Amino acid sequence: MFIIKVITCESLDEVRENIDRIDKDLIRLMAKRSIFVNQAAKFKKTEADVEAPKRVELIITKVRSLANEVKLNPDIAESVYRTMITAFIEQEKSKLKEE
Repeated sequence: MFIIKVITCESLDEVRENIDRIDKDLIRLMAKRSIFVNQAAKFKKTEADVEAPKRVELIITKVRSLANEVKLNPDIAESVYRTMITAFIEQEKSKLKEE
């Protein structure tokens, strides 16, 4: 289970500073995920392998569960992940075409 330390902000500027810091962390993590997506593409032969709908649904189920654990609306987590996965699938398809 995740533990989230809640920070009480004293101003809108402080809220925005925290959001900006989190955004930087999210972008770094997406970049790291992108590296692994590129590696995964090396092991896939077809677009069907890349799209892997069963794998996508497993990820969504996992993400919804993780969201519930930390009191995040699971619909938000699912929406963000579906968008991210779609973008990474397109990245993988591009890599597949390069090979």
